[in-house]
Amino acid sequence: MTKLPIAAVVLLGIGAAGLGAWLTMRGAPVAERLDREPAETSEDESPGPVVVETDEGLRLGAPAPPQSWAVPAWAPGVATDEHEGSVAMAYQYAAPVFRSAREGAPIAGTVRRGTAIPVRGAAFGSGCRRRWYEVEGGFVCSSEGFAVGPAPEERPQHAPDLTQAMPFQYAMVTRRGAPRLYRTPLAEEVARIRDPEREAEPEVVQMRMAGDYFVARAAIETGPGGDWQQTVRGQYVNREDLEDLPMPQLVGEHLEADALPMAFVYAEDRPLYRVEAGGLVEVGTAAKYARFHVTDEVEVDGDAYAVGPDGLAVRRDQVRVAARAPRDERVEGDRWIHVDLDEQVLIAYDEGEPVYATLVASGKEGYDTPRGVFRIDKKFLSVTMSGEDPHDGPFEVEEVPWTMYYWESYALHGAYWHDAFGQVRSHGCTNLAPADARWLFEWTNPALPPGFHGYNARRGTWVQLTRASSEGDA
Repeated sequence: MTKLPIAAVVLLGIGAAGLGAWLTMRGAPVAERLDREPAETSEDESPGPVVVETDEGLRLGAPAPPQSWAVPAWAPGVATDEHEGSVAMAYQYAAPVFRSAREGAPIAGTVRRGTAIPVRGAAFGSGCRRRWYEVEGGFVCSSEGFAVGPAPEERPQHAPDLTQAMPFQYAMVTRRGAPRLYRTPLAEEVARIRDPEREAEPEVVQMRMAGDYFVARAAIETGPGGDWQQTVRGQYVNREDLEDLPMPQLVGEHLEADALPMAFVYAEDRPLYRVEAGGLVEVGTAAKYARFHVTDEVEVDGDAYAVGPDGLAVRRDQVRVAARAPRDERVEGDRWIHVDLDEQVLIAYDEGEPVYATLVASGKEGYDTPRGVFRIDKKFLSVTMSGEDPHDGPFEVEEVPWTMYYWESYALHGAYWHDAFGQVRSHGCTNLAPADARWLFEWTNPALPPGFHGYNARRGTWVQLTRASSEGDA
């Protein structure tokens, strides 16, 4: 253990809440929580911080994301098995639903191929070669992306798993220039694909992935050239060119009264200290993504420390602190979201009270996340994003989950390709851990109509993004 001298300590009114405050911060003793089965964890209940004694000292742990979620009411395919009337079955990858039954009507949302949505009845209109039908959330044209008929008996292929924080399983392309194919190749095509002296690509090659590419996994097919991973979008990549990605382990905190300010440990495990009469004593480890209520701060040899109950402390530059923010006068309604771009934290508010807090990863240098007040205007269960990085080259990320656009191409969304929340990293969007993005997606307004994969929400939940300097805010 390391002890720092009291002469260098500036105390700012330490609160001695006792170790029991750590162990019961969510109202349940640590022994009770450790005995629970993981499946009992609800997406609406945070397990809270847990301090345990180990051979190396105390360890302030981080909660694990829920292992399963309830299927939402808007899930694709809900109730179609029991639906006695007709359904509209999407046969395009993203079949359009229109706001009205007329030519040139704006698109209200999209439905994924193979998904069926109940039909309310035929509708009169213009611009559809066959017939318009009304569905919840808009109108579909039976000659543009939909076929109308009896309800399907089988679940659509490659449907998202809405009982999980990550609706798909994902993989990273590990070989620069790896081919992506339209289908599994023939033996003679494999030889040409692998021939470094080839004059032209075989027609089966859709592209060479020369950059940072991530895919959403579907089935694996074995054939010439080995195992081929089919993607959710229907293309194929050789399994040897892929590395499966685990789910990021951050999950935010459902807040009780007076839980803020709250410190989140980020980047890696950090030393855990205790403030004592003689100075600071190193007593163990604070795990990455552990969190605690901040009662005070101390300064030791010029370094600041965030202090929690029982005087346990972590260096201030090794935590991100979520604190109440003033509500912009332009923000209306009960629910709104604040993103502190300095601290890399997000807080959700409901009826004036903070109800959820977590870490984010916003835009890196050259890709600043916009500041200002916006409204969520489009929501997608998942969407593929692509672009060009001047240093790393092209990138493409398939099926980015729980995407909530609030201005142009900027969005709050889940990120499955990294686990570095609390640090700037993105190309401008606000990255969230999948479990947090899932919770926010369901919490924000409006909800997707049943069966929709994407929805043009227009006037949704407010999002307020700030820095200490407000110059240039929208």
